Amino acid sequence: MWLRMALVATLATPVLHAVVLITSSLDAVRDPISALSSQPWGMLHTLGLLLFGLAHLALALALGGQDRGRLWPYGRALLGASGVGLFAVAYYFASADVAVLTGPDANDPLWIVASLIGLAMGALQPGLARRSRELGLFTVACLGIWLWLVLLAYFVTPSWLGLYERIVGSVYVAWIAGVAAALLRLRRDEALRV
Repeated sequence: MWLRMALVATLATPVLHAVVLITSSLDAVRDPISALSSQPWGMLHTLGLLLFGLAHLALALALGGQDRGRLWPYGRALLGASGVGLFAVAYYFASADVAVLTGPDANDPLWIVASLIGLAMGALQPGLARRSRELGLFTVACLGIWLWLVLLAYFVTPSWLGLYERIVGSVYVAWIAGVAAALLRLRRDEALRV
């Protein structure tokens, strides 16, 4: 149940993001993600962030009851903290002044969530690798791209901020969805073997 919830909520997030972006006059390359919250359909963007936060909590719960090593409980806690962080970001984006949301420091709160999820990826990777070699490699790939994107952030100009954030968001969504989908597949395969 928790894995399915995590997967559905994660997949809904980019769909809602795309709906708000398409119905707005914002530029996907230039305008930061936070600007979507101030658009006429901005409540859908807020809903997408809340669903993504819920997906984190559902995935953290789904990963419970398994002993996957020393870092596993820390990874789950960091995953849950990322979800709570997304709730706070959703509130901030929904309540902040429009000038703040379209300014150069609009998405500063996302650095906290980005740091937490990067640490969660690293802490969960050994346990996920013990569960499935492919899942461990997928997590290493996502974490490697994540770290590369952190370095790239220092070179992003305001005219490319929206594209950069959407690339980061795509990796983020892909990791959460990929982990949930892979674990669902593994559980199904194990049930068929019994």
